[in-house]
Amino acid sequence: MKFSKVAVTTALASSCCISYVNGFGGLGAPSLTKRLNHMFPTVHRGWSVSTIDGDTKQSKWSLRASEEDEIDVIASAIASVDGILSEANGDTASSITAAPDAAADDGDDEAPGTTPATDGAVVEEIHVPDENSMENLLSLPVPPKGYSIESTGRGPNSSMVHTLTVNLGVPGHPEPIIIETGKIGRQAAGAVTVTRGEDVIYSTAAFDNDPKEQINFLPLSVEYQERFSSVGTTSGGYNKRDGRPAEHEILTCRLIDRPIRPLIKEGWKHETQLLTWVLSHDNVRDCDSLAVTASAAALSVSDVPMMKPVAAVSVGYVDGHLVVNPTKEQMDRSRLNLTVAGTKDAVLMIEGAADFLPESLMVEAVTMGQEAIGVICDGLSALGEVVGREPKLDTISAKVEGLMEAVEEYMTERVDQSLEIRGKKTLEAETKSMYKDCGDAMLDRFPVETHGDQVPNMVKAALKKLISDRMYYKAKTQLKRMDGRDLHQVRHIDIETSLLPRVHGSALFTRGETQTIATATLGDSGMRQKIDTLEGTNDKRFYLQYTFPPSCVGETGRVGMPGRREVGHGNLAERAILPALPSEDEFPYTLRVESLITESHGSSSMASVCGGILALMDAGVPIKRPVAGIAMGMLLDDTTAVSDENAVIVSDILGNEDALGTMDFKVAGDKEGITAFQLDIKCEGLSVKTLERALEQARQGRLHILNEMAKTLEAPRDRLPDTVPKLATFQIAEDTIGRVIGPGGKQIRAIIDDFHLTNMNVGEEGIIQMSSMDAQMLQKAEAFVNKLVSSDTGRGAGRGGGAGGRPPKVPYAGPPPEVGKIYNGKITGIHQFGVFLEILPGAEDGSYPGLEGLCHVSELHTERVRNCEGFVNSMNTEAFEVKFLGINDKGKVQLSRRAAMQEKYRR
Repeated sequence: MKFSKVAVTTALASSCCISYVNGFGGLGAPSLTKRLNHMFPTVHRGWSVSTIDGDTKQSKWSLRASEEDEIDVIASAIASVDGILSEANGDTASSITAAPDAAADDGDDEAPGTTPATDGAVVEEIHVPDENSMENLLSLPVPPKGYSIESTGRGPNSSMVHTLTVNLGVPGHPEPIIIETGKIGRQAAGAVTVTRGEDVIYSTAAFDNDPKEQINFLPLSVEYQERFSSVGTTSGGYNKRDGRPAEHEILTCRLIDRPIRPLIKEGWKHETQLLTWVLSHDNVRDCDSLAVTASAAALSVSDVPMMKPVAAVSVGYVDGHLVVNPTKEQMDRSRLNLTVAGTKDAVLMIEGAADFLPESLMVEAVTMGQEAIGVICDGLSALGEVVGREPKLDTISAKVEGLMEAVEEYMTERVDQSLEIRGKKTLEAETKSMYKDCGDAMLDRFPVETHGDQVPNMVKAALKKLISDRMYYKAKTQLKRMDGRDLHQVRHIDIETSLLPRVHGSALFTRGETQTIATATLGDSGMRQKIDTLEGTNDKRFYLQYTFPPSCVGETGRVGMPGRREVGHGNLAERAILPALPSEDEFPYTLRVESLITESHGSSSMASVCGGILALMDAGVPIKRPVAGIAMGMLLDDTTAVSDENAVIVSDILGNEDALGTMDFKVAGDKEGITAFQLDIKCEGLSVKTLERALEQARQGRLHILNEMAKTLEAPRDRLPDTVPKLATFQIAEDTIGRVIGPGGKQIRAIIDDFHLTNMNVGEEGIIQMSSMDAQMLQKAEAFVNKLVSSDTGRGAGRGGGAGGRPPKVPYAGPPPEVGKIYNGKITGIHQFGVFLEILPGAEDGSYPGLEGLCHVSELHTERVRNCEGFVNSMNTEAFEVKFLGINDKGKVQLSRRAAMQEKYRR
């Protein structure tokens, strides 16, 4: 369709309309509209299409200027449209002029995105999404999916560098993933840098030369570190060195380990280490899934025998759209936070949280993630072939011929009998005896002198496989499990609440031989958990801490800082409960749940979900709805293959079924949808059909557990316990914050002491939260603060404090400060977000106050300051030099100590 003459007149006004008839080249009206939105966001108001006759269409763009100088912008927009059309259509394009927009001149309030049609036209309204909407972002073109590999001699000493470029081909992800090897870390077994946008991750794989012959497990360790230098800052510690891993780094280590471990060839006993660093971070997307891909890529180009390449992606559900690798801004709006890892053929790991989403959407999200993973795995396979490292197999011991058959002949009957034993302790004793008797008998038939030092470990592995096979056979043929339950049955549940008198909320949750004591503690904002990340310090209003002492399984061991397993299980339970909590506006308390595991025989993390929500309900927290969790297992006849229709899914797994089975799938939620999930696989992957079966069976088990919980506590208590502190939240004017805090924090400490407050916190926007066990003293403290900020010192009145009729604030009326000048500022208040200082004095007669400004914590020093109050107190001064930067858009005085220091150094 060729471009036709433009049907407009020649006037230009502050409101106008551009129109054209028919289309032009390959450039459609939606495409042109997006370009106008991007180029002229302040004047473009949308477009509509009108059918004039038959196939002839007239498109209109509505441009409105709110300021006089924007008329020039409209003129530029018209010229730009003319240029775009000429570029698209060559000689067939006509010049474009503008006509006054009648609808605008008449004051007609047309909805954005539409303009009225001409008389007699049939209007076909077309919705134009906002530039930053998901609909618009997902419609933008992306490179087609696929990969390419380039090999050049541009490494050190002209060594060969191999570069894999992968395009996922998914909407909203135009950036390629670039994996490079051969340039950095050439002495490691495998080393890669992975780049996406301005994210750069460096990952290495290395292993010891000599295998550890006496062990019967894979000696794999994983470390992951987000370097503060990757975002241009440094650690807040005194030695300015990145220290022990933070909680989110530990969780990422687990994400890396879980999908990779099952694919390293059985019998590999070399101490193997995967190290991953974030070297550059653009704060656009999280690096978790990219770190999994980077670690797997390092193994793919090494000689560690990994059976298949592994990759990972994240999936979000933003504004009704599933999105692969969403940005952080999109993830803030997402109802789903899913990480999927796997091979080209199957899923190996799922980790994530959701906002009560249905099982069908979860399956759709996993399927979308798996398709993107397949593209990356194809590229990694090709990269491994180009690099050409052969897997090291010479140290993997060959299986002893006839050993498996001998173990089956000797132990099958006894194993079948053991599967009828009830009780964990009795079964453990019998299992230990079976391993000893089988080992002794097999060593007589297969002596070490003849068959090698690995015979004892091979016997253990053979017996373990036999037990697993017989468990599968019993479940498949008899539909029964080792403790006598059917495949869907959940163990007996006992629940007791309010068992601890001084605790805000408590619950004892027992499911079979798994038990937890869960407690809930309510507090003010000072109780929030603070976590340092590359984006800064995050405050968590709700957190769950999980403890797994050795006594819960009848053993002794180390007790102290939580291990990685405890961190991971606690985080999973925390994410399961989080969507059920009320908002801070509805319930301003900070919430802490502790789960102490007192007995363990399968899925203590899901017991923590059930116990934790019951403890919160017992404390009177007005949760949206109860949630529960269940762990699912899978038994396979061939544990080296992908799950198929013969897979047996079992509900509420025992510890033995976890250890000997091929799947541990934890799912939490309520009757309507899922809130958290975690999948680990020990075979070569899980098919989507098997996943659907497991999710439906988990839903049925979850409903049963929720019904059992409701028998004890159906709804939250209708009042808070007397041991919970009372809270008061109100707001004062921002420019009076310094008066409430006082020099060096003296005033706020005096308020806390005088009114017997538990704590008092002043937010950056003037929101104050106070807590006390005495409601009357809390009211007095609030009245005192309101009086303090509304006193006749001219420092302004608070908003929301309830003290109406206050006199207006007297502004500073002295000589204005000079931009760029350094002043000696007197400290008037210290808070976590910065320091208030008075840089110019008020009138001697008190007719107006001094000029006060804020030196934000980011402007306190040339290096990052993590604890503002501690930093300023350590200066041991009541004043320091700051540079006046000017007045911001809100009329606030901006100060910088950092700028003053830099200028002083330049001198």
